[in-house]
Amino acid sequence: MAGTTPNGGDRQDTVNDGAMPRGLTWRLRLAWAAVAWERVWPRLWPAAAVLALFLAAALLGILPWLGAWMHLFLLVAFAAAFASTLVHGMRGLRWPRAEDARRRLERDSGLRHRPLSGLDDVLAAGKSDPEAAALWQAHQARLRRLLGRLRVALPRGSLAALDPRALRAVPVLLLAAGLIAAGTDAPNRLVQAATPQLAGPPAPRPQLDVWVDPPAYTGQAPRFIATGTDAEPVLRTPTGSRLLAQLQGGEGAPHLLIGKQETGFQRVADQAWKAETKLDVNAGLDLAVRQDGGTLAAWDLQVVPDAAPEIAFRMPPQQGRRNALRIDYTAEDDYGVQTVRLRVERPGDDRVEPIVRELPLPAGDAKAENASYHDFTAHVWAGVEVRITLEAEDALGQTGHSDTVTTVLPQRTFQHPVARKLVELRRQLTLEPGNRYPVVQGLSRLQDHPAHFFGDFVVALAMRSAERRLVYDKTDTAVTQAQELMWRTALRIEEGEIAVAERDLRRAEQALMEALSRDNASDAELQHLMDELESAMNRFLEALAERMRQQLAEGQQPQPVPPDAQVLETRDLREMMQQMRDMAQSGARDAARDMLARMQEMMENLSRQPMMSQMSEQNRRAMEMMRQMRSLSEQQQELLDNSFQRQQQMRREGMRQGEGQRQGQMQQGQQQAQPGERSGQPQGMRGMQSDAEQQEALRRRLGQMMRELGDMLGQIPQPMGQAEQDMRDATGALRGGQPDSAIQPQTDALDNLQQGMQAMREAIQQQMQAEQPGRGEGQGEFGWSPGQRRDPLGRSRDNDGQGQVDTGDVKVPDQMDLQRAREILDELRRRSGDRARPELELDYIERLLQRF
Repeated sequence: MAGTTPNGGDRQDTVNDGAMPRGLTWRLRLAWAAVAWERVWPRLWPAAAVLALFLAAALLGILPWLGAWMHLFLLVAFAAAFASTLVHGMRGLRWPRAEDARRRLERDSGLRHRPLSGLDDVLAAGKSDPEAAALWQAHQARLRRLLGRLRVALPRGSLAALDPRALRAVPVLLLAAGLIAAGTDAPNRLVQAATPQLAGPPAPRPQLDVWVDPPAYTGQAPRFIATGTDAEPVLRTPTGSRLLAQLQGGEGAPHLLIGKQETGFQRVADQAWKAETKLDVNAGLDLAVRQDGGTLAAWDLQVVPDAAPEIAFRMPPQQGRRNALRIDYTAEDDYGVQTVRLRVERPGDDRVEPIVRELPLPAGDAKAENASYHDFTAHVWAGVEVRITLEAEDALGQTGHSDTVTTVLPQRTFQHPVARKLVELRRQLTLEPGNRYPVVQGLSRLQDHPAHFFGDFVVALAMRSAERRLVYDKTDTAVTQAQELMWRTALRIEEGEIAVAERDLRRAEQALMEALSRDNASDAELQHLMDELESAMNRFLEALAERMRQQLAEGQQPQPVPPDAQVLETRDLREMMQQMRDMAQSGARDAARDMLARMQEMMENLSRQPMMSQMSEQNRRAMEMMRQMRSLSEQQQELLDNSFQRQQQMRREGMRQGEGQRQGQMQQGQQQAQPGERSGQPQGMRGMQSDAEQQEALRRRLGQMMRELGDMLGQIPQPMGQAEQDMRDATGALRGGQPDSAIQPQTDALDNLQQGMQAMREAIQQQMQAEQPGRGEGQGEFGWSPGQRRDPLGRSRDNDGQGQVDTGDVKVPDQMDLQRAREILDELRRRSGDRARPELELDYIERLLQRF
């Protein structure tokens, strides 16, 4: 280091000749800083505590919350406190000098004799004395070795003496809590704390939420419309949708623009607005939300109109097995058809209102296909040509019509001649309601022969009532009432209880189908209607089974079983009924309606005739014997008629002979007549001999049948034995040429045959019931034809007849599906009771509950 001697001459400083210790300069600076901290911190900590309290209040958001003027007051107070403590603390402060830094470094390093000061010393004698210079050099080297151990200790400025209560920890803890509470928002909070808003807080950034709620009939859920970069380029929505826009923040009242139509927002809270409008096909092509002269969001709007439904016949109307009209249709709509109606009209007949009936409609898809059966046999138009049109209606009331089909309404085929005549007279009133006289004459002629309708007093009274109404009441109402009365009378004559049971069954089916199609039908109502349907179905099956047994007992020839026929048992129907109950209870009413339609189709296809496969070999033998017995009875009736005619003929001849004897003038003629009469006796005798031979042959046939019947049933009806004895007596009378004596035994034989046939019929019925011990009341088998090999639920059977089914083409809910449906329904009901949920969600849940 170069220096200047006190006298001002130049000298050479040999201390700093490249021998300064390494790192001495920064160690001196650290020592100076340590000394400065020890002097400044005790004076500075009150101002630092005030600053920490301010930062904690700012980070915790306390100052803006107090209001603008209080915020300003506290801000000024914090600034004054900080400045006051800072000025007071820094007053009289003496900053460290270079000598203080050296002394601090020497003390921290444990050096004695102040070696750092010796580094600045110079050799007074200069370099002229070699020995002195060498000694000086050795001294400097020893000092450098000592300086190698230099270190700087930490500052020793403890505040314990100045703050014995440790109040200094409070600002620190509050500052830490503020940093944690503010998080990433700390810079914004510091700025808000430093800038009080005397003119009010700035408007928050606008936040826009837009929802589109399609109409309930579309089945679409409300959807959120994105804004900004994620916005849809084209907003497509069905007509009638409800648009809901909510805006928070921003300055000024917002506006909703649809095309050229502007709708203002409604203020619902401070800086919160709401707007709601309905979108239809007349809306504009642009949708935008504007505020304070700017556009917050905009979309290209496309409102999709609702097209009218379409409907058509899949096949022409057909007549079912039970004379019901089968309607098979297909309907389509963009959001699903709501109602399908059948309209039947007869042009020119203003007396009767057109028939309008709702058809069952499967739900779930935009395209619906279904088939249903409708009984019009009781209508006055049955058997008359009518025009049929289908109508489809959607949720907006738009209707679509099918092509009109001209057909003849199915009519019931009656076997009894009186019932058939009543229906024909009823049809004449439909075709010519003004021409009543032929119908009145026909009713009068039917009443003249009560034996033709078994002398039923109710039938006679009903026909008399219908006749009198047509005679004395000239209104159209009388014609309608007479036709209804004639129809009920024909049913009573034809089938009795089975017709009433069938009518009740169809009414129960129709009532349940209509209830399942309604959204407001309660579970209790559905259960009541299902109970009525099950009761009506059991009554119909019991009547049908009784009718079949009577037909078999009367000897009606059983039908052969078609190769694709299915045997339907009562337990299958009960299984379907239980399935419908479970579906209705779980909310799957559409599936229950489909199941009812399938069961209705099965009942329509149910055959009323006994099948060969349902009869044992013994029963078939009994039926054949019953047929032979009926044939024998008919032949006995013919013999009785012959005997009666011969007895009448002999009586007339006897009367002619007596008249000839009284009139003598006719004796010549009488003598001429006697040869002819005598010549005729051999021919009459030959006829009676032939009748006697036939009577004997019938007796022998009856004896053979009695032996076979005894072997088969174990007993012989007693009237048959009496009939065999009567036939023996009739044979003797005919052989003796006494037809009058043969009439009574033949009459008795015919009566005993009828009684024997009745007893035989009852025995056969008991035997048929005994062959089915596993079936209780109301159970049985019935043929169902035509049809593929399917079970009662519509599933395909396998070909090996093991009972396995293929469920690939028909979906039948199992227990897991039903349980899951119940859980979903319960969850929807629970959420509907939570009023804290958003209004849109509650509306959507309510629509789901109404639908299911």
